[in-house]
Amino acid sequence: MKKLKLKTSKSRLANKVGIGLALGSMVALAATSAAPLTEAALSSNSLQSVPQGIGAAVIANATPISQTDPAQLMTVSFILKANNLVALENQVSNGWTGPYLKVPQFAQLFGQSMSFIDMLKHYLGTYGIHSHAYPDRLVVVAEGTALQFDHALSVLLDNFNLKTHSTSLTGAATTKTYYGAKTNPMLPANLASNIVAILGLTNYQPFVSQALPAVGSTSSTSSTTQPSNTAPNTSITLSPNEHLPSFFVSHYNLTPLQQNGALGQGQTIGIVTLASLNPSVPETFWQATGVPASPSRIQLENVNGGAGPVSLNAGSDETTLDVEQSGSIAPDANVRVYQAPNTDYGFVDAFFKAASQNAVGSISASWGESETAIQASVNAYQESSGYAAAFNEAYLEAAAQGQSTFVSSGDSGAYTASRDLGTTNLSIDNPADSPYVTAAGGTTLASTQTYTTANGSGTETVTVPKEMGWNWGYLWPMYQALGFNSEASAATSLVVGSGGGYSSLFSMPSYQQKLNYSMYNDYQYLTPTNYQNIDGLNLPTGFQFNSNPMLAQGMSPAMRAVPDLSVNADPQTGYAVYDPQFQSVYGSSVVEFGGTSFSAPQLNGASAVIASFLGHRVGFWNPAIYKMAAMNPGTALTPLSSDTVYGSSQYSSTGSTTVAPGANFTNGNLFYTGTPGAIYNPATGLGIPNLALVAKGFAS
Repeated sequence: MKKLKLKTSKSRLANKVGIGLALGSMVALAATSAAPLTEAALSSNSLQSVPQGIGAAVIANATPISQTDPAQLMTVSFILKANNLVALENQVSNGWTGPYLKVPQFAQLFGQSMSFIDMLKHYLGTYGIHSHAYPDRLVVVAEGTALQFDHALSVLLDNFNLKTHSTSLTGAATTKTYYGAKTNPMLPANLASNIVAILGLTNYQPFVSQALPAVGSTSSTSSTTQPSNTAPNTSITLSPNEHLPSFFVSHYNLTPLQQNGALGQGQTIGIVTLASLNPSVPETFWQATGVPASPSRIQLENVNGGAGPVSLNAGSDETTLDVEQSGSIAPDANVRVYQAPNTDYGFVDAFFKAASQNAVGSISASWGESETAIQASVNAYQESSGYAAAFNEAYLEAAAQGQSTFVSSGDSGAYTASRDLGTTNLSIDNPADSPYVTAAGGTTLASTQTYTTANGSGTETVTVPKEMGWNWGYLWPMYQALGFNSEASAATSLVVGSGGGYSSLFSMPSYQQKLNYSMYNDYQYLTPTNYQNIDGLNLPTGFQFNSNPMLAQGMSPAMRAVPDLSVNADPQTGYAVYDPQFQSVYGSSVVEFGGTSFSAPQLNGASAVIASFLGHRVGFWNPAIYKMAAMNPGTALTPLSSDTVYGSSQYSSTGSTTVAPGANFTNGNLFYTGTPGAIYNPATGLGIPNLALVAKGFAS
């Protein structure tokens, strides 16, 4: 395995400033004839401001380099307020009862009225903007030119050079040119009052993949827990430490369902992604690894024009692994891939399209951004933004229709914002923070891992005694093999682990309120330092390292806790991903990857198997699995509740190498850890599933 040096990008989002200015006249202007707008030409007090997601925040502190080309084609999504929203939220949070809804039924009960949609479409049409509504009556997608949207929404679209984080954790930040509007859009009050957010006034790319390659090692796992990794009749060579998806099936006890003939038949898996797929790649992987899958099972759905060319730089490896993993676990299920632009409107619309088509029984996504980045965009801690609420409406619809939704919890431990905003505060990932998705966290498998030091003078070996919460704290003492000059420098550079903690946007849902976990345990290896005013928020930007902190206890807020459950996600005990594009980067077309990017699609595939076993859709998992955990602790879900994982011979070295003291073997995520006897751990959720028993719980 090629040794990789991890880099954490530090692009920043800025806070919203001011509100949009409005046109003094409602005259419809064609893009080809209307004169460019100026600041002086925009003034009115008769219109109402509408949130535009992250748009204004992204460019608030940037200087325009030019006016956006008036003929620039744009796609803008109007997310409409759901009717009877409180009733819908209660039904979903408490567990849907009665038959699942069809899309027309959902639209009738919870969508906007056709008269309102017609009024909005007519308004946009007077500016030459073409629009259409999704069948659920919650989204109106509009297409027009920059100048048409300038006039219709009373904004000024300009171009900006912005520093952008890489789509992957190992990539470098780049500077690109994006368009955007510094002020919020404005609409007549009778239209604005029923709109949650207007997304698409910027084409900024905010989302990152939750996939992560392993650092160089020659690791092995116990033969008693790992099935054969030999790929039959294949030209793909697998290293001994790389798992196939069949490991997930056996280790988390999905095997009894498959042996009973449940292989996902009659089900369709939905993958929401922000990078394009070459279908021949997962088809080759399935064939090479003996998965009896139909070559015609993949269907591509381009959302808002699609995600562009297949490219590792764009994150196509994320899409590839999502399809390879989920499709292997449920080999008889079809796979529908929703490919959307890496923009706020693209991501939201992909979820809405998956819901409003209602063609897939389960959905997963492995992209996200920190809540802190969103908070910086709204510059308020007290309430969720319209942007985050827009995602929730899609998930609520999916749940009402019996669709299960899984989202990766993130790969930066308790410090998700360190990856995008560059701050070191406790934070979790969006959209995994939604109360209406199953947030998928990660663990590290029992394993022995041997690393060669950077100068080649010796080796360092670590033995993980049993499956534990995923955090790379256990790698920090082996800093020499990882290319660092001290454990402290390794610790502050490798802020990696399963995303988890407490939301600052969403209140605790009812299915979590029934558990008593008002207190949590923590080990503060990393203390946030160097506080600065960033976009109106007082946030830390550095860490101070403590190799041996005392176990502490904190009080949890009454907010949504993430994740909900966890499975193996550590790249050091990870899975083989096949992609011919890897050859030029890693020197092999098969690379060991990990990250909670695996957790979500694997549970997606498992949900399809369970649905084929039961003969019907499973629906939103959370109300059921929290009830299972409370009624029969340690059966369908095994909590990782110990604060420290004990074992012997954890570290050793040869040659002129040393291993620093302070072994970090915890069921934690670099801050939160387990509490003995507790059902829930903020680092790993309810713990690891026994999927055969989970299926039995759904059946009852």
